[in-house]
Amino acid sequence: MRRLELEVPVIYFGFDDGNEFQAKNIVKETTGSTFDVYHKGEFRGTFIIPTYGDHNVLNALSVIALCDYEGIPTDDVAKELRTFEGVKRRFSITEKKDQVLVDDYAHHPSEIRATINAARQKYPNRQVVAVFQPHTFTRTQAFLQGFADSLNLADEVYLCDIFGSARENRGTLTIQDLAAKTKGQHVIQEQHTEALLDYKDAVILFMGAGDVQKFQAAYENILDMSVIEEKRAVN
Repeated sequence: MRRLELEVPVIYFGFDDGNEFQAKNIVKETTGSTFDVYHKGEFRGTFIIPTYGDHNVLNALSVIALCDYEGIPTDDVAKELRTFEGVKRRFSITEKKDQVLVDDYAHHPSEIRATINAARQKYPNRQVVAVFQPHTFTRTQAFLQGFADSLNLADEVYLCDIFGSARENRGTLTIQDLAAKTKGQHVIQEQHTEALLDYKDAVILFMGAGDVQKFQAAYENILDMSVIEEKRAVN
């Protein structure tokens, strides 16, 4: 992009030298991320965000760069970023029983990798279980190995059937093709998510751009029922 002759302002930002805005000295903690921002080599300030992963540092850095271009005071930007916890379906957390359930829109390899890394940062002492629903047959085919490599960064992997789209509701590929490349080769159905109960104190990541939320809802019902049954057993 740097080689293009554009008639609009272009601001480059990132972790590497050579960017107009650069994030350095990144500290990742269970409460979020802290980083210093430099503009053309000059220190601009330290920023704290209550979100996780390199991708969220870059998201925040892009906001900082844009706000600087618009003349918004750095202190005001830092204040607002401190309390911005993200958007719906991006690492949305629900805690039930002894597990943490995370809903995330991640639907290609790089997003899956970012979501798993974010879970590792926030919950370093918990097992991470990926539940993934591929979206469209052609995307699954094109990134088959990439999906497997990213998903296998989790401690365990469960797959849901491929979610088609209005333009493409069938294909020669099946979920078993991806399962063959992932840990455990697990495939679950919406009516049978009880296998996830085995992961005590774990973080369960429900990822996908289709209707993977149905799988999470079905599993939450199972968790609720298990709590009721345990109370009955005690009484």
